Amino acid sequence: MNFGAEKYAKEYNYPVLYGRINKVKRGHYTFEFSDAIKEPKNTGYGEITKRIHHLLEKDIIVQPEYWLWSHKRWKHKRPADLVQA
Repeated sequence: MNFGAEKYAKEYNYPVLYGRINKVKRGHYTFEFSDAIKEPKNTGYGEITKRIHHLLEKDIIVQPEYWLWSHKRWKHKRPADLVQA
């Protein structure tokens, strides 16, 4: 069974796009789309997800300093009782 975007891409044979965000300077970004999978019905189980993960991994390798920025869970402050003086 396929889940999420992979499920709907295969069901309707919609092409899957990958969005890449590039930081130009502070507060300025560019966003570009590229084709990840053109014909989803011709892919095997999990192939779409693996392809997207591969593209994301390449982006992280190119600019590792920005990958944590995109995950809100890393923005939380530590409780005061855990902060050491």
